[in-house]
Amino acid sequence: MVHKIRAFGLAGLALTLASGAMAQSAQTYGFVYGGVIADSSQDADGVIGGAAQTVDTDYDSGFQVGLGVGRSLPRLSTDRVGVRGEIELSYGEADADRIRFSGNGPADEVNVGGGLRSTTVFANIYADFATQSAVTPFVGAGLGIGDFRQDLVYGPGVRVSESDTAFGAQLIAGVSYAASDSLTLTADARYRAFYGIESNRFAPTGASTGVLSGDVSALSINFGARFAF
Repeated sequence: MVHKIRAFGLAGLALTLASGAMAQSAQTYGFVYGGVIADSSQDADGVIGGAAQTVDTDYDSGFQVGLGVGRSLPRLSTDRVGVRGEIELSYGEADADRIRFSGNGPADEVNVGGGLRSTTVFANIYADFATQSAVTPFVGAGLGIGDFRQDLVYGPGVRVSESDTAFGAQLIAGVSYAASDSLTLTADARYRAFYGIESNRFAPTGASTGVLSGDVSALSINFGARFAF
């Protein structure tokens, strides 16, 4: 519980700082994006049936969509590097591909199904590197909060299921293309990690056999657009 309170506090501070910085900026824009979650996994551990066990999950390719609002931050910018801040809301889904339960040895589990859904809010900061063309490389980073809904099944009806909220961070790298004064097209890669996501493991009878806690990481490739107001 303590680590979750700290997580909310850090994410809230990030959102507050981003909002405050954006209030000093010059140009406001909205943005949307969508893409493919190319690689995602979850490594969880806990006490199951009285013994320490792990449940590691690899997910199939999924999808991710997002939208939000941002502003340039001229007080933090230079002639060569422009700085901007964003508040981002996103949603993603991925189905389970492979599950390995240490209690059954190193082999993959059979009858794997279910997946993971997430709704996240991030406060991001970006650096845009000016060029002599309409193409601008950029890098970014963010802190956020995610709501995760997990429902995994494997073997003879074993289920790992729960909803939980966790603190996370992301790194972003991409390029933008200024199609007009008000429209900018973007392409980026995002690596996200969320920490301490808890879930219950249930036997085929429906009885809880233990609680798992683990981290989720995902790499996505996205395409989007920014619209200056």
